[in-house]
Amino acid sequence: MNKIDYSVYLVTDRDILQSRDLCEAVEESILGGATVVQLREKYISFEEFVKLGKKLHKITQKYNIPLIINDNVDVAIEVGAEGVHVGQGDEELSKVRAKIGDKIIGVSVENVEEALIAQEGGADYLGIGSIFYTGSKKDINIPIGLEGLKKIVESVNIPNVAIGGIHLDNVREVMKTKTDGVAVISEILGKEDIREATAILKNYVKEGIEMNNFAKVISEIREKKPIVYQITNTVTINDCANVTLAIGASPIMSFCEDELEDVLSFASALVINIGTMDKSMRKIVVKAGKIANKLGKPVILDPVGAGATQARKELVEKLLEKVKFAVIKGNVAEIKAIYGMKNESNRGVDSVESSDNIEEIAKELAIKYNCVIAATGKVDLVTDGKRVAKIENGDIVLGSVTGTGCMTGALIGSACGATEDYFTGAITMISTMGIAGEKAKLQGNGNGNFRQIIMDTVYQMNEEEFLNSAKIRVE
Repeated sequence: MNKIDYSVYLVTDRDILQSRDLCEAVEESILGGATVVQLREKYISFEEFVKLGKKLHKITQKYNIPLIINDNVDVAIEVGAEGVHVGQGDEELSKVRAKIGDKIIGVSVENVEEALIAQEGGADYLGIGSIFYTGSKKDINIPIGLEGLKKIVESVNIPNVAIGGIHLDNVREVMKTKTDGVAVISEILGKEDIREATAILKNYVKEGIEMNNFAKVISEIREKKPIVYQITNTVTINDCANVTLAIGASPIMSFCEDELEDVLSFASALVINIGTMDKSMRKIVVKAGKIANKLGKPVILDPVGAGATQARKELVEKLLEKVKFAVIKGNVAEIKAIYGMKNESNRGVDSVESSDNIEEIAKELAIKYNCVIAATGKVDLVTDGKRVAKIENGDIVLGSVTGTGCMTGALIGSACGATEDYFTGAITMISTMGIAGEKAKLQGNGNGNFRQIIMDTVYQMNEEEFLNSAKIRVE
């Protein structure tokens, strides 16, 4: 079996099913998206446990879903299950491993000390909890809460799932702790439509995992400190350099053709912004892009004012022909101009053309150029041609500060220099700028003040702040 997906971990309880058949219920849950099944039986004989386990195992094997047996190693061996889960009062981990070999072993823990002992002892995953009060276990201590969960998750480096009292109304907060999944009973088996209940829970968990991945980009930038070479708009060059520093990357701002090869040899990413276009710049951006491609460095294009003039149109066409881009970021009018549509309202960097059909256009462009397309607007859109993310952060005040679009390009360059997942990186940085705009609206009193708040918000951004503020939907 490949790497285990612990995101939706179903724990069985025949009592909650009342007259419904357990195997049928489990199959419905698997069809809804359950990724692991734990068979938990406290009050039946060994023979009955084995018989039920074998019956259930036929179903889980059919869908390549691991079956874990709760507490009973001998039953797990007899059934041929993929693993066993043991508690603190059960058989010692070393003895369990000696019996079960390389099968999966999960261990229940409720504090950091227990978690570290289990990890060092060779546990494959941890069941952490109880997080909240629950009716399914009468013998638990006081719930450890979200803070207790977070401490354990941060202390270990093996997969883990949260368990105990988890429902739709708290699962988003649970996933913010960066646990790998949730283990539930009643939230699935207690529902009339088990398949639908599982699918709904899975979407909540998936959303939480995606948000954690977005937030992680911020830490990756600060840890790796990528060097971002920017051939950019001279009107906003200072702000682009400063926002690059604010997010934790290092900027290089140069228009010298003679040093392109040298600079790109150690740069982590290249940002091309055609805002203040002149003859020399038109020449070096194409050359720089080709060198970056040769060196395997991601290139980000900000086609400022694309389509506004014939010269800009020709430069963008040449860049698209000669250079492979990781991300192309523009406002709706600029993205439509690249697509080849007539954009009469595209007269400069503040173009605000209608976003009609922008999702289809962006997806087509992403497929055509094999890159990520980011179209900024009232609702920002990012796509790799398959997935589409919609970002609802931001405020109109961003339009009152010159260069926030250019700064967003610089942030995307910083992300692409730190992660190879350009889709995730672009989403995180666009959302970050949007959050900064929201803060500026709340705290500022003029566009000079807005700029300072935007910069400071980016500087202070961390994973926790991002998770509490980002408004992202991935479709």
